[in-house]
Amino acid sequence: MGVNALIGLGGNLGDVRACFMQARDALAGLSGSRLSASSLLYSSPPMGPAGQPDFLNAVIRLTTTLRPEQLLGHMQGIEAQHGRVRGEHWGPRTLDLDLIAHGDAVSDTPELALPHPHMHERIFVLQPLCDVEPRWFHPAMGKTATQLLDTLLVRGNTRLPEGRTW
Repeated sequence: MGVNALIGLGGNLGDVRACFMQARDALAGLSGSRLSASSLLYSSPPMGPAGQPDFLNAVIRLTTTLRPEQLLGHMQGIEAQHGRVRGEHWGPRTLDLDLIAHGDAVSDTPELALPHPHMHERIFVLQPLCDVEPRWFHPAMGKTATQLLDTLLVRGNTRLPEGRTW
């Protein structure tokens, strides 16, 4: 049957939209996996060093029988195939795939933290997450994705510019 895995996509180098589509197709093609939803694409300013282009961000929901560690390994392989080089922290990149959640799994190991430890602080994760799974429930924080997004908005964050389709 599988569980729902929520995966964030980000990138700001090259043809990001095409890269996202290829990554989405590669994830959907993994054994025991199928794409069950895609958010809109959103543009957001970089969190890291100044002078880099804005990022595109999206979230997909993948229904999968893969364990979280297996899925993460495949995600890192897909990043590498798309020229991802892990260099400067929060620097520019062709493709960044983050495992936001894997079913109701909770994990805090050096290899994998679930749910993603900073997702609730990032509007560029929460806004597209609400496109695909607004009622997703954060098991440690006791709030839905919509409630987490509302909390950020109350704190003075602004919504991202209107999303566009892939």
